[in-house]
Amino acid sequence: MLLVTAAALVGSVLVPGVAAAAEAASTRTPLRVSIATLAPSTIPQRGRVTLTGRITNQSGRTWTDLYVYLLTSSDPITSRSGLARAAATDATTPVGSRRTADGLYDKVGDLAPGASVPYRLSVRRQDLGISGRPGVYWVGVHVLGAIDGARDTLTDGRARTFMPLLPRPGTAAAARDHTTLSLLVPLKAPVQRSSDTRLAGTAAWDRALAADGRLDRLLRLSRQARQPLTWVVDPALLDAVGSLADGNPALDTGPDDTARANSASGSPSGSPSGSPSGSPSGSPSGPPSASTSGSPSDQPSGSRGSGSEAGGSLTRQRARAWLEEFRRQAPTHTVASVPYADLDVAAALRGSPGSPGGSLYARATRLSAATLATYGVDSAVPVVDPVSGYLPEQVLGRVSARTPVVLRQSALPDASEPVVVESDRAPVLLADTRAGAGGPSPNSQYAALAFRQRLLSDAALHAQSTDRDTPLVVSTPAYWNPGDAWSVSRFFSGLDRPWLRMVDLPGVVAGASTTTAKEAGPLVYPKSEASAELPTANLLATGDLTRTGALFAALLTLNDTVDDVLSRAALLGSSTSARGAADEARAGTTRTSDAVRARMAQVHIEGPPFVMMSGESGPIQVTMVNDLAETVTVGLTMSTSGSQLRIAPHDPVTLGPGRRTSIRLEASSRDIGVHAVTLKVTDAAGVPLGSETRFSVRTSHVGTVIWVIMGVGAALLFLTIAVRLIRRVRRRRSTHGPLLRDRGDRAGREVGA
Repeated sequence: MLLVTAAALVGSVLVPGVAAAAEAASTRTPLRVSIATLAPSTIPQRGRVTLTGRITNQSGRTWTDLYVYLLTSSDPITSRSGLARAAATDATTPVGSRRTADGLYDKVGDLAPGASVPYRLSVRRQDLGISGRPGVYWVGVHVLGAIDGARDTLTDGRARTFMPLLPRPGTAAAARDHTTLSLLVPLKAPVQRSSDTRLAGTAAWDRALAADGRLDRLLRLSRQARQPLTWVVDPALLDAVGSLADGNPALDTGPDDTARANSASGSPSGSPSGSPSGSPSGSPSGPPSASTSGSPSDQPSGSRGSGSEAGGSLTRQRARAWLEEFRRQAPTHTVASVPYADLDVAAALRGSPGSPGGSLYARATRLSAATLATYGVDSAVPVVDPVSGYLPEQVLGRVSARTPVVLRQSALPDASEPVVVESDRAPVLLADTRAGAGGPSPNSQYAALAFRQRLLSDAALHAQSTDRDTPLVVSTPAYWNPGDAWSVSRFFSGLDRPWLRMVDLPGVVAGASTTTAKEAGPLVYPKSEASAELPTANLLATGDLTRTGALFAALLTLNDTVDDVLSRAALLGSSTSARGAADEARAGTTRTSDAVRARMAQVHIEGPPFVMMSGESGPIQVTMVNDLAETVTVGLTMSTSGSQLRIAPHDPVTLGPGRRTSIRLEASSRDIGVHAVTLKVTDAAGVPLGSETRFSVRTSHVGTVIWVIMGVGAALLFLTIAVRLIRRVRRRRSTHGPLLRDRGDRAGREVGA
């Protein structure tokens, strides 16, 4: 035991240069050490400091006779800039000394390859070896062991974090050093859907929603909060979980809730018209079945999932439980919502006011509010929270003045306050990137305890500075995973300190001193950010799918929700999460548009190849066909450019599933010739849906000509008869002989008889 202690002491008093060189010999230690709990979260004036965690042997050899020592720094870090530099140091950089006195270490024995063992260190305040001056101290763990009985003074495993010390209670400094913190916790995730709007990557979603998955951790961690907390929610995440809760169905084109209610109450909802389809089976021709409706390539690359996975009862149960927990917690937190699908606002609003991105931004904002309302949140605060923390100056001017914009401090480095305002412009909240940068290596910097200790240490130094009256606004990472030890970290209870007051995002805006935009200077927008924006092609693809969805909804008689569903799917193609894979996201949006158009093309018109009109007017017979499995309402638009042929408008018709009907069109013409006719299928409002037929119509005035010819012929006939009669009468009057001879011959024949 004395030899072990002596070796540890020697290791702590080696010449700094030699020790540093020895420690730097290997940046990856054979033993991985975690700090799972630290109580209390700040250094007390009296009592004990207790650390717990685990040691894992990540080497291929057995370590024996393991000892765990507490490491502390004797002098504090007294500035936030100094804390940032300390957090950025290499894990092998010497930062303090091991506490090696009897009773200050933990003996954990031997550890086989791949095995792990817990440790616990509990040290009295007076044994910490610190100076006692207010500030932030290093607190860590060193593990030393032996291989084949050989031991050295090098650290075989290490972990470290920060621990603040506030002024002694009752002093003037303690009464003065208070500050305010606003913590933002994003609930976001990249969402991808296949061309039939099914959620893609269902296996990954199932893991995230499972017990101790990332999304499960975030909600259960938030449940521990007793202080004001702001959720920054992307409602596309809620819809994704909602899809899983419903079994991940494809796009539903059937009657919506309103139509079903009307049907149940006996209200007419439109009866199918037309004659049955000529299908041999007698069944309507509907969309392909789920088993053949799309190949795996229809789903985003790297995120493919099967409907069967998502349709499992366990996945549905997890999704429903998660949504129920969200609904339960939402009233206890402040909920802020980003534009639906976390729209790339920089790309959308960068163009002119009339560009397509402006309408997408407005639609995404409305969809966010509507979506959250369906999940029980009626008063969400609209915010713009770019993942990168940057936004162009011109874009900021186009965001609503009632919508806070959360940016990183480096976007306005000259601002002296965390809230920057300007008349008729959105207020800017500057998130403190140093406090949100997480803990030091070698541990996971964003593990719950590491993140909390860095946040708490920055807040303590802020409270001890002249800026203490300025609140800190800190956001966790956009896709934060608090780690596997989140449940024992006591994250929020560690933030419950008498010198730290927590407020929500609206509270910061309402109560903080503000800097004007003129004082803060122009927004910094790095070139790398500009180059990372989604291309305009993605926005155009999103707009195209949105318009296509609106047409599809207008076609379906009993469904008014298809356009809403497709708008949500369209916005995924312009999401901030699509940066870096813009082509893939755009291709997915285009595939969905093509799939919807293919469905609409199942409603089509059939016309004759050629039509003869024998008079000035006449009928044209065409057939309207609905091969969809849903009732549709369609109209026709006719064009005969460059001719005098006119076709009378026809009222829209309603066709049931798999039905067809004949339509008689009345045409008229004042000229003679061949006319090209185009008939297009439209919705009830006359907007073309894509299907059309072309044929030719030959027109003539043959009826009139015939009557004229017949009249002239009759006149000539009667004239000819009259002329012959007149001539015959004249001839008989001028020659009597033939008449007397006839009489004489007749008389002589009579005498002879």
